[in-house]
Amino acid sequence: MRKNIPNYSLFLILMIIIVVMAILNPSRFPTVANLRSITYQLPLLAFLSMGMMVTMLSGGINLGIIATANFTGIITALTLKALTGGQPTEASVFISIIAMCMGAVAALGIGALAGFLIGYLRVPDILATLGTMTLLTGVNIVLTRGYTLTGFPPFLITIGNGLFLGVPIPFIIFLIFIILLTIVLNKTVFGYSLYLLGSNYTAAKYSTIDTRSVILREYMFSSLFAAITAFIMIGQLNSVKANYAESYLLVAILACFLGGVDAYGGFGKVSGLVTSVVILQVVSSGVNLLRMDPFFIRAMWGFIIILVIAINFFNERAKSHRKTLKTS
Repeated sequence: MRKNIPNYSLFLILMIIIVVMAILNPSRFPTVANLRSITYQLPLLAFLSMGMMVTMLSGGINLGIIATANFTGIITALTLKALTGGQPTEASVFISIIAMCMGAVAALGIGALAGFLIGYLRVPDILATLGTMTLLTGVNIVLTRGYTLTGFPPFLITIGNGLFLGVPIPFIIFLIFIILLTIVLNKTVFGYSLYLLGSNYTAAKYSTIDTRSVILREYMFSSLFAAITAFIMIGQLNSVKANYAESYLLVAILACFLGGVDAYGGFGKVSGLVTSVVILQVVSSGVNLLRMDPFFIRAMWGFIIILVIAINFFNERAKSHRKTLKTS
C-alpha cells in the first residue's frame, strides 16, 4: 500500500462525500447542529489514528492502543474514587488533574513495556502489541469486574463535552495536537528518526541513531495519544468500561492507510491523516443521519479498505507499465 492517494485526491473525495450526503439528507446533514456533532465525535478517532500513525511510520503497529485508552480511563476513575473517599463527582480540579496524571503515567508505562519488548528484545511488533492488548483487556475486566464505572467531576466532563467560544473543547485540543504532532515529526530528531527507521532500518541501525531508544519513545508517544483519547471519552460518556471503542482499532489503521501512511513505514503526513479521519467521520455521521443500520458503517469502512488497496494496486501497475514503455 505504498504511496497512497495524494492529499488533493483526498480533499476531492471529501467534497464529493459532503455533496452526496447533503443531497441525500438536505434537511439534517448541512446544518450547524450536525457540524458541531461531527467536531465532538471526530477527536476520538483522530487521536487514536495519530497514535497509530506514530508507530506505523517506523514500520510498526500498535494493536493495544484501544486497550491502553480504556486502561487509562479505569486508572483515572479508580484514582478519583480513592482520593475522594468514593465521591468522584465532588473531586476538585486539583484532584482531577492528579487522577489524569496517574492515568497518563499508566498509559506511558504500557507504551514503555511494548517499546522495550520490540526495541530491546526484538519481539515482532504485532506480537508484542497483541500481547499487551490481551493482557490489558484481562486487567481492565478484573479492575472493573465487568461493570461500567460512572460518575466523574465537572472538570473531566468539560474536557470531553464543553464549549469554548462556541467551539467544542475536544476539537480545540485536536487542533492543538495537530500542530504539535506536525512539529515533532517534521522538526525534531525523533521525528526524522522514525521516518528513517521505516525507510531503512538497517541503515538507521548502523548510523548514529539509537534505534532501541527511538522505538521505546515511539510506543510511549503512541500511548500518550491513547491517554488523551481516554480523557475525552470520559468527558463525553461520563463513564469508563473495559471494552469501550473496540471497533475503532481497525478504523484507526484504515485512517492511516487512507491518509497516505505507508504500511511498511517511512512515509506519511499529518495533513493526509487528518483529511482521512474527517472523511471517515463524515461518512459515519451521514449514514447515522440517514437512519441506516449502524453495522452498515463497518461494512462501508471495510469497502473503503478494499477500494484503497485496489486503487493502489492499479496505480502501481500503471506506473510499472509506463516505466516499461519508456525503457523499451
